[in-house]
Amino acid sequence: MLASKKNLIIAGAVVATLLIIGFVVVATLFSWWPVVVDITLVFAAVASLILLSALIYAVFSLTRTVLRIRDEIMPALDSLKSTASTVRETARTASSFGVQPAVRTASAVLGGGQIASVILGRGQARSRSEKRQRRRQELEREMEREERLEMEQTGLTLEAGTLEAGTLEEHNGHR
Repeated sequence: MLASKKNLIIAGAVVATLLIIGFVVVATLFSWWPVVVDITLVFAAVASLILLSALIYAVFSLTRTVLRIRDEIMPALDSLKSTASTVRETARTASSFGVQPAVRTASAVLGGGQIASVILGRGQARSRSEKRQRRRQELEREMEREERLEMEQTGLTLEAGTLEAGTLEEHNGHR
């Protein structure tokens, strides 16, 4: 089916080519070229008018579509703008009545606690010193653990080396 369709297209192209060649010969023999040029120009002008009118219609359709979209989007944008301003005002109100007093109270309590700890002898200097001392002890314990692991691994390696050497001697002695 595909081959027959292909052959039909080829045959049609050959026939069209022969008709064009025949027309050129006849137009030349009978001096029809000025008439042929006029007819071709008329067809080109009509095609240009048709294409121009289609282009004008497309521009008007695009303009109408843009106007419709603008008419539909503007109310949504206005609603979005009012919602954003409402959320902004709500956050500002919540901050001024809820968050700021809580922060002020918490900072006052913590500040009072720090003042009391400095006055009563348990200041930050001592707690920082204790933290450094605890960190130093943790590091020392960690280093001891790593040394022990290293010693154990080295001990296992030495034991394995002596076993291999003994096995090799036994093997050589049996020969």
